[in-house]
Amino acid sequence: DGFLDEGVFACYEPVDGSTPIKADQRKVPRAAWHHLAYLAHERKAEAFQQYRKFYESTDGQIYWSDQHQMTAYLDDYHAKLDRRLKAPCKGSELITELYVPRPRLEAFLAAARREMRQQKANVIYGTIRWIEPDTETLLAWAREPWACIIFNLHVDHDAAGLDRARGQFRTLIDLALAEGGTFYLTYHRWASKEQIARAYPAMDEFLAEKQRRDPHERFTSDWYRHLKATMAS
Repeated sequence: DGFLDEGVFACYEPVDGSTPIKADQRKVPRAAWHHLAYLAHERKAEAFQQYRKFYESTDGQIYWSDQHQMTAYLDDYHAKLDRRLKAPCKGSELITELYVPRPRLEAFLAAARREMRQQKANVIYGTIRWIEPDTETLLAWAREPWACIIFNLHVDHDAAGLDRARGQFRTLIDLALAEGGTFYLTYHRWASKEQIARAYPAMDEFLAEKQRRDPHERFTSDWYRHLKATMAS
């Protein structure tokens, strides 16, 4: 019942640089991360309760400021997970970021909760953070002091699974646009031409300026070619 309504608020406050850091601080062992990933796919309420309980147990721990957001990453974890789940095809999680004006965060999450449930999206993990405006780049990913909402959805790598994921990610983009927001451009290639143009109104100007400055396209990438082809379609 708390889906996209309850969360874990991790708050860090500065302490004196001489404050000792205990050697036996609590952290999630690698084996526990594997099990947590399994629960996030199969028993989501239990996964959340365990994750919340762990974070509550770390209250008061001391960290170096350049390390407190680091965590373990399990290489090839989903291959093991696929075997444990007896998955009919390869799977993975796919990330996307949506941005909305901060006063619209609650409305966006309520709409996402409704749509993701209706579409039976397999939401594995997500975070929320504040971002500040980027005033230096033409294709600014943060044009305002926005709320950033990150979704990790499970995706089955067969035709039906990819088609479902395409629809789910496009729905999330539409929900952000409806609240006056946008999305991060390069996590996946499923945004439509209309969504890109609405979220990044300077895209045509960017492509034209790129062509003017680099008429022989010496500087290129698969993402540049994808955007160029999409906007020309």
